[in-house]
Amino acid sequence: MSRKIWILTSVLVIGALVLTACAPAATPTPAAVPSGRITLYTSVPQPIADKIQADFQTKFPEITLDVFRAGTSEVVTKLMTEKEAGAIMADLVWVAEPSTYEDFKDQDLLLKFTPAEAASLPAEMKDPDGYYYAGRLINMVIGYNTGLATPPTGWQDLLKPEYGDKLGFPTPLRSGAAEGAVKTLVDAYGWQYFEDFKANGGMQIQNNSTLRDMLATGELMVGVALDYMMRGAKAKGSPIDYLWPAEGAVFIPSPVAVLKSSQNPEAAKVFLDYVLSQEGQQTMVELGDFIPVRADVDPPADTPGLGEINKLPTDWGAVAEKREDTKDQWTAIFGE
Repeated sequence: MSRKIWILTSVLVIGALVLTACAPAATPTPAAVPSGRITLYTSVPQPIADKIQADFQTKFPEITLDVFRAGTSEVVTKLMTEKEAGAIMADLVWVAEPSTYEDFKDQDLLLKFTPAEAASLPAEMKDPDGYYYAGRLINMVIGYNTGLATPPTGWQDLLKPEYGDKLGFPTPLRSGAAEGAVKTLVDAYGWQYFEDFKANGGMQIQNNSTLRDMLATGELMVGVALDYMMRGAKAKGSPIDYLWPAEGAVFIPSPVAVLKSSQNPEAAKVFLDYVLSQEGQQTMVELGDFIPVRADVDPPADTPGLGEINKLPTDWGAVAEKREDTKDQWTAIFGE
């Protein structure tokens, strides 16, 4: 190479380097906002599920959220039927209690990931393995019609004759929350508790909302009920109230999980983060009368927060393991 050509080449290279150094920094490409359609299978009551769906759509218009709502047992049956057919249609599942998710984990149905909001949840509100996270807290308590002269104070009171004949318990054959309550009470008092409950005139009620409605009409005077249903109905003027049993409530974290088979997992993760966020939990309080799953959100008025609830111990792994036995024993006492 001649000396002139070498000098010219060097000048051009140096010039290019100077121009590059002086050029403005490239604007980073924004991360793509997840979009498309996702489907949630849930046992959250339809009016509340509808409100959550509408609120999510307002906040995340890029994502279309479809909701299938049924009782926990129906949701699980639908999911298992689709699994056997090799075509699970849901992206997320949100049912009543953790034992169902232990079954899902065993079947490798859930996507493992850590939501951005997971650090704000107490340990009892999330799966230590990272597969599911509580989106709401529900509790089995004692509901009653306000026409009752002297309400009971705890679980053992339900066996007293003065509360017989108009006494109800939701069936664990259809309700996941009821299943958890039955196993918890059996662990505390044995199956004799339910033998005595039935002998005292206690009735099996087909679902939690029916039990609430029967308390309102006076068909039942006392029943084992979900706390948020009692709060919501009472606030609307229904003649019902509820109490926290002296021995402790049945404390039920209600998880949400993304399914491993999801066709749109990134959008599904957006929904889960929405539910777990501070704003999302405030929405759960306002729309569903739920106790929030994080301590930095206030519970509904006149309601204890997470750390203030007296609760009976529940082994959710044992609830899953003994599921069929629980249903068989229940059926032997109350029928189907």
